Amino acid sequence: MKASIAKAACGFANATGGVIVVGMTAKSIGPNLPDVITGEKPVADREAVKSAVLDIILKQVDPGITGIRAHTVADKPRAKSGFVLLYVPEMDGTPQRSRQDWRFYVRIASGTVPMEYFQIADRFGNRPHPRLELIFSERHTALDTYQRPARNFVLGLKNAGRGIARFPAVWYSQGVLQLDSFGIDGNMNFGLPRRPSEHPLVVFAGGVNDVIFPGQELIVAKLAQTGTKSEPKPRPAHAEPLVTLVSAKKRYVFPAFSFTCSLSCEGSPTETIARIFGEAEFISPF
Repeated sequence: MKASIAKAACGFANATGGVIVVGMTAKSIGPNLPDVITGEKPVADREAVKSAVLDIILKQVDPGITGIRAHTVADKPRAKSGFVLLYVPEMDGTPQRSRQDWRFYVRIASGTVPMEYFQIADRFGNRPHPRLELIFSERHTALDTYQRPARNFVLGLKNAGRGIARFPAVWYSQGVLQLDSFGIDGNMNFGLPRRPSEHPLVVFAGGVNDVIFPGQELIVAKLAQTGTKSEPKPRPAHAEPLVTLVSAKKRYVFPAFSFTCSLSCEGSPTETIARIFGEAEFISPF
């Protein structure tokens, strides 16, 4: 299995990642076509095979793959036999090669093929890159400092790449959402410095000392949507006292809206992301 496993692992690592499944039979149906699974062939001891496959990847792939996740599935309840699944992530930087034949492989469509010279040369000229992901989620709805109903959100960035994100930035056009001027900690501090910009653009951009390390999350700011007062919902003619009490309270509605922002950092292209949030309501306790 050494040559086959090493080749498959290199192919996935040098492409966009993928999953190796041990315990299935397959056959070729022709050149440049994917093999077709013909049946199950569970291994006798799935945990032992998982360790063996991980050892093969550790010793037979150069310079090495990090972030591999392994999982086993029993073919019967409480059985040692079953299947092994290994997730091989995409690797940045220099390419991976198999120590079995010292060749570089890459997964293209349904095949794993040797890398071309220009592909190898291009990869050796690369360094690990950062990859920013947007953090924008609804936290809670409550009365704010001024006793106004507010639907609260947090805005942040996550570095999902393998390189350090330098000079991170995020910007958006202010619409129904208002920036919390008290910052993320109540002391008017933000995760990144706010930069001067014309209304309605809001810009947060880091300097030379503002970096996001791989796997790190950074909350940048808090935003809020203010609700509008609505008439109480009609209640049944023979409503219970509890229903009467709730219906009499103030009801606020938060209209549906879309939020679009852009994010970038050194070594990563600018990306624009849109999120849509539906209508919500809030019943004031007062």
